[in-house]
Amino acid sequence: MQTNDYFDYFEYEVQDLAGLLEVFAQCDYEIELVSPERDGSTAINRGLRVTGGTDFRTFDRPIDTLWVVGGPEAPSGRYDQAYLRWLKEMSLQARRVGASCLGTFVLAASGALGGRRVVTHWQWCDHLAERYPDVEIVRSSIFVKDGHIYTSAGITTGIDLALLFVEEDFGPRKAFAIAQWLVLFVRRTASYSQISKLLALQSSSIKPFDDLENWIFEHLAEDISVERMAANVHMSARQFTRVFRSEKGTTPARFVERVRVEVARSLLEASGVGVKSVAAKCGFGSADSMRRSFLRVVDTTPSEIAGAHPTTGISHRT
Repeated sequence: MQTNDYFDYFEYEVQDLAGLLEVFAQCDYEIELVSPERDGSTAINRGLRVTGGTDFRTFDRPIDTLWVVGGPEAPSGRYDQAYLRWLKEMSLQARRVGASCLGTFVLAASGALGGRRVVTHWQWCDHLAERYPDVEIVRSSIFVKDGHIYTSAGITTGIDLALLFVEEDFGPRKAFAIAQWLVLFVRRTASYSQISKLLALQSSSIKPFDDLENWIFEHLAEDISVERMAANVHMSARQFTRVFRSEKGTTPARFVERVRVEVARSLLEASGVGVKSVAAKCGFGSADSMRRSFLRVVDTTPSEIAGAHPTTGISHRT
């Protein structure tokens, strides 16, 4: 990017800002913090405050990418009207606009989101819909793109959206390298749900089952039979099946299938690995077997998911 390109932030939760900075710090971006406060500082939760920013009233540089992160005042809309007017003007001028979590409320308050599809943290979706009926809430996705405006559910999903920006500007290899550096388990795309299916599956009150889940992830490419799983937790196959179903609400075989589908889905979306290769990595035996599992679990095919997420990036502006 040119040196006159900027990323701008406002009141926020710690992770909503820190995660973005960790991503953007790995690229050739010039970052400018802009605040609605006259001293250029920004309040964070738990009494923390970021200093060294610029008062929006004195900020006069061009903005390439504008990113808004909300804070405690965001749901109430109690922002200085001059600030909201400035924000709307900047959102019209910027090539790209992003928002994390409650930042969607701030953009909506400025009038920049009228008629657009947006998302915020699942806990605030109802409130956003009630307060701003002129926006369409996409409740399930971790981030949403509508034109040049991108909104995310916030917290860790801001990292996912920031990686998408990097991919658009520098290509998928750069985004993947940063995801590896951040030690991310998977690089998520927009189609991921805010409520993780894998996280729900992992919920357990029996400690040996927690260890078993890790073992399953590490041995997906192998034959994972009920007998092997039962031996792993020192139970008979019959007892294991009964206890597992009571604890998880599904059979061991269905659980393994869901895990394989979710992991395969993440590989198809984020890595560009071919369908046959993913099927082998995740233990499906064949691409056809994986296709049947996908239709059963997520009502789509591996080819459709792979085709919806091309691996070519968009060159950044020069």
